[in-house]
Amino acid sequence: MNIQIPDHIAAIKSYQPGKTIPQLQEEHGWEKVAILWNNENTLGYSPKSKQAVIDAYDSINYYPDPISADLKKGLAARLNKSEKEIILGNGSESVLMLAIRALCSGEDEFLTSEGGFVIIYNWARINNVRCVAMPMTDAYGFDLHAIKNRINRNTKVIYLANCNNPTGTSLTKAELDNFMQGIPDHILVIIDEAYFEYSRAIDPEFPNSLEMDYPNILTLRTFSKAYGIAGVRLGFGIGNEKIIQAMAKAKLTFEPTALAQAAGLGALNDDEFLSKTIENNTTGLHYFYEEFNRLGVKYVKSYGNFVMTVWKDKEEVMQVFDKLMKHGVLVRPLMPPIEHCIRISIGRPEENEHCIEALEQFL
Repeated sequence: MNIQIPDHIAAIKSYQPGKTIPQLQEEHGWEKVAILWNNENTLGYSPKSKQAVIDAYDSINYYPDPISADLKKGLAARLNKSEKEIILGNGSESVLMLAIRALCSGEDEFLTSEGGFVIIYNWARINNVRCVAMPMTDAYGFDLHAIKNRINRNTKVIYLANCNNPTGTSLTKAELDNFMQGIPDHILVIIDEAYFEYSRAIDPEFPNSLEMDYPNILTLRTFSKAYGIAGVRLGFGIGNEKIIQAMAKAKLTFEPTALAQAAGLGALNDDEFLSKTIENNTTGLHYFYEEFNRLGVKYVKSYGNFVMTVWKDKEEVMQVFDKLMKHGVLVRPLMPPIEHCIRISIGRPEENEHCIEALEQFL
């Protein structure tokens, strides 16, 4: 077979899935398990979301609504935005992909920071767009000054995460305003707020980019975290109507699915479940802070549903990871340049306690 794989695709390292939870359970014989490695909502999902999916199942022989009209209407009312300013996709990462696909070509560059969500770098490369990642600050945050200074005539998209996964660090409204005032309006600034519901509960002054008056901002949000429906893959973007129209042209016609749209609308209408999720997260964060302080574990304060712990080096990280794994505690060792860190998601109270009990046994 002589089909040539393009260089920009050949250079990408494929995602390597690990063993499933049942496989690991059988291999290790755990009595208790704490799944704290993917920033999932371990409280489960909204019962209203489940019922909406059950109701929608009777019509899955038909294609889904290509414009997600009902869900857009619900989101527009909740966010105080026009339906024409909203686009939906298979998770917020899909919406990010749409933005790159629709807006970037030729010599355009995608500018961001090191130490972000690993998939964002691949989305640029998959679309054959040069990805430029600036070093983080010493406090594991996005260096807005360095990013702004790196802008050149090829810069087309800037990606910022607030809060950032996996570091948990945030940007203030003043920092974002100061940054945006120096950005040319032909550059799109994507602000990923996947953890916004958690962030606002942790800090009532946490910035909401939807309230910032800049037409070149695209905000990303998701149903995967606080709303608890990561498995159906549903996210959305909010931005200038012109940008949304361009992105819609690059979208798969029937994305997201009918069941995803139904699940999202059900979840959106369940404030009681959302409140429980947010309360569990805030309580869990403070529990981890207290226990990490007691055990002498270094960490970075987080504005998401996870905490990044800091260790001596990669070797120590892997020792901690292996020892936790033996106790049924699944956490996430991180990639360069923060390979000396481990991200631990907030779980149910019993999962958090199991994690601390396991740490205490070998620290």
